[in-house]
Amino acid sequence: MKKIIIFICMLSFSPMAIAQYDPGAMNYGFSVIKSFHSLNETGAGVRLEYASNCYTTFIGEYNRLFSVGTKEDVESYNELALGVNLILFNWYPTTITAGLGYIGNDSTAFEEIEEDAFLGFRTGDLNHGVQIKIRALHQISVPVHIFAEFNVKSLGRRYDTFLVGFSYDFDAR
Repeated sequence: MKKIIIFICMLSFSPMAIAQYDPGAMNYGFSVIKSFHSLNETGAGVRLEYASNCYTTFIGEYNRLFSVGTKEDVESYNELALGVNLILFNWYPTTITAGLGYIGNDSTAFEEIEEDAFLGFRTGDLNHGVQIKIRALHQISVPVHIFAEFNVKSLGRRYDTFLVGFSYDFDAR
């Protein structure tokens, strides 16, 4: 009987030990962004994350990048990203995830470097590409997570970013 109880307890606690979020969780987050292109280029973003199960998180994010503290005119642009992240490693309460997704922005600078882009194209005023996302996610409390994220984008090195932020689950108990 003890073996059965131990087995049931292990099954009950395993989702907590391997999860980035609870299944069905809807998380809302904010981030600050640092571009690798320029020392003065930074940004802010908002995101929505949906965890369909313990291992997979779908992420939709909107970012705005702009220049700070410079006299030269550096272009500001908007960015929209949609993607999916899966768990690579989990050391509860810290989880390392990686993902792949779509990236689109309205930067006019892409016209000059379009030939050098690994995988990117332009339709009208929008640039389209793919991004690889590597994220470290740490649970501070049940509803609050902080994260650090590195995004490599196929549009070119000019668009690679590093993000730091937090996400919150309003329905967490």
